[in-house]
Amino acid sequence: MTQKWNLQDIKPAQPRKNRAPMNDTDLRKSTPSPRMHKEEADDAMSISIVDGNKKKSKSLLYAIIIFFIIVGGGVLASTLMGGAELTVYPKYREPNVNAAFDAQRTPQPSELAYEIMTLEAEGERQVSATGQEDVKEQAQGSLLIYNKHQSAPMRLVTNTRFESNGLIFRIKDAAIIPGYTKNEAGDILPGVITAEVFADEVGEQYNLPPSRFTIPGFAGEPEFENLYAESIETFNGGFDGQRFIIDDTELQTAKQALQMELRNSLLERIPAERPAGFILFDQAVTFTYESLPAIEYGDNLATIKEQVIMRIPLFKEPDFASFIAAATVPGYEGEDVRITDTQMLTFKYKIATTSASDISNAETLHFNLAGRPQIVWEYDGAKLKADLLNANKTALNSVLGAYPAIERAEAVIRPFWKTKFPIDIAEIEIIEIIE
Repeated sequence: MTQKWNLQDIKPAQPRKNRAPMNDTDLRKSTPSPRMHKEEADDAMSISIVDGNKKKSKSLLYAIIIFFIIVGGGVLASTLMGGAELTVYPKYREPNVNAAFDAQRTPQPSELAYEIMTLEAEGERQVSATGQEDVKEQAQGSLLIYNKHQSAPMRLVTNTRFESNGLIFRIKDAAIIPGYTKNEAGDILPGVITAEVFADEVGEQYNLPPSRFTIPGFAGEPEFENLYAESIETFNGGFDGQRFIIDDTELQTAKQALQMELRNSLLERIPAERPAGFILFDQAVTFTYESLPAIEYGDNLATIKEQVIMRIPLFKEPDFASFIAAATVPGYEGEDVRITDTQMLTFKYKIATTSASDISNAETLHFNLAGRPQIVWEYDGAKLKADLLNANKTALNSVLGAYPAIERAEAVIRPFWKTKFPIDIAEIEIIEIIE
């Protein structure tokens, strides 16, 4: 059913009354009382006014203090770490080397000299023996025969006798000994030749250590004192007695294994035993092998013994570098130089069989070198430091004028405000850079 409304039921809107102004009594009534709720009081008291200018002043002060701490610390560090760092760029060349060279045991001026480093190793191994046999063998070796008798060559016939300690040896082939020469001082430089010799009789007593020999056929003659010979290494091979019989295949296998073992042990010794100040090349090593007499080990067993001798030519570092520079660098005039890494060069004997020969008997070594070594000119670093003591930084170029091996240099002096090098040589550091 629809509801109907009468006009009397509608209540007219009342006019809005204006609020009367508050008097003092009303103000007092509106002020929070002490008994107001605690949270409402806290909210009323949390409003404060911040002075922005004062906050900015404090931040600026902190920044200034930090700045002076950093600057002061840097100055103090520079003072404590004062010194000079000199970066040097020396003169250098990288020639392309691919040529044959010779080295001499007794060189003349401008020739390359070499020395021999010798290392030896012995080892043994047991193999099966099938019996024994009677063996008679003559010792063998090499002699250096000298001629101080005359300036003309002298010829020795086959089987010419040489004597040492009452034991006689004979040369295998005829030999012609060069005549002597004289140096600028008038000293005699004997002619020399290498000859292979063998013992006049069998026996181990002929396995002589390095000795001096005379020629008994010249006894009582002037030649006796001025024609002589020397052995550099022990003669070997002399034997007279029973020797074990060993199957050849088994013997060769055991010998090769033992020789390889000894060979590797010698190669491992090179780094520790190479003399300081010398250059050597791994490809230049030579090996000679000697089988020593077998001895009894037990029933049907024999102990074979092997000796391996390794020889390596050595070259003095400054002499070798100067020799290579003279041969490969145009305009080189004999200045002091060094090679930074000799492994940049590949060494190869001109005659392949040299690596299996006794190079101690050779007067000349023939070899090839190939590669691009870095040849650097040398300078006296200690003298350079001394010349710079207490000198102005601007004087660096004039000081370098006395060091042609240095192409240019740069200096950094600490602290940064100093203009002179230190007065203490220990405070100058040289850093070398090869561009």
